[in-house]
Amino acid sequence: MSIRIISPSREYGYFLPGDYRELLDYLSSTPIPKEGNLYVRDDERMHGLQGFRYLEEKVFGLSKMESGYCNGNNKKLNCLEYHSCPEANLAVSDCILLLGLPSDIVDGKIDSKKLIAMRIKAGECFVLNPYVLHFSPCMDHDVPFQTGVFLLDKTNEDLEEKPSDPTLWKRNKWLYAHKESKQASMGAYIGIEGDNIEVI
Repeated sequence: MSIRIISPSREYGYFLPGDYRELLDYLSSTPIPKEGNLYVRDDERMHGLQGFRYLEEKVFGLSKMESGYCNGNNKKLNCLEYHSCPEANLAVSDCILLLGLPSDIVDGKIDSKKLIAMRIKAGECFVLNPYVLHFSPCMDHDVPFQTGVFLLDKTNEDLEEKPSDPTLWKRNKWLYAHKESKQASMGAYIGIEGDNIEVI
């Protein structure tokens, strides 16, 4: 299934201008795996860099923020997740996000045909609204991506006990997997119907 890249409405989120030079410089030095993705939830070396407090204030109202990154070679949808807080994505390189709205979840299922694709250009920061469906960035024109990921502290931590909600995968992370994804084979809730979209 092909998907057209569009500019999303404010329902999905917004671009946040700012001086991110120190964060971008540091993120550009983080490793890119040869296969798959590398996700680091919180890299404390980023906490003292210019731009960190700006994001903590503008996006999270000075609530404690974690600053991590996601780098890799992903091309496919695989899963969708949402958080109860915003998520700021700072692109070191151009990348593509596949996005959906909470209203796209019907009877616990998401039809992949309802999703949109958007491009974040290198140097841009896009803030996802709470509950907006998203997952790993995808490569743009086969170029591996590097992206800073900023969330409320402790988001994506492992859970200490199994929750009653089958979609609650990690702390503040509700996950819907496609049957073809690695997460589905690990026991994640299979909630995406239709094609496992590939960005080409």
